[in-house]
Amino acid sequence: MTIASNPPIFLPLEGLTRDQKLEVREWLDRELEEAKPQDWHFEVLAEREQQILSGEMKLIPLEQFARELEAEFP
Repeated sequence: MTIASNPPIFLPLEGLTRDQKLEVREWLDRELEEAKPQDWHFEVLAEREQQILSGEMKLIPLEQFARELEAEFP
C-alpha cells in the first residue's frame, strides 16, 4: 500500500500477517484518538459561525483568496 504524500509513504501491508495488521490497526486507532479536536476548536468554529451570520465576517471564494494572497505576497 502506498499513501499519497510527498514523498510517498510505502507500507508493505500485503506482507503482514493478520495479527500484524491488527497491531497496526490498533496503533492507528490510538494515534487517531489522540488527534481528536480539542474543545476550543469547537468554540472558535461557533464564534466564526456567529460572525458570518451577523455579517461581521464574510466568506470569499477560494480563487479570490488565492489572488489576494498572491497580490499581497508576490
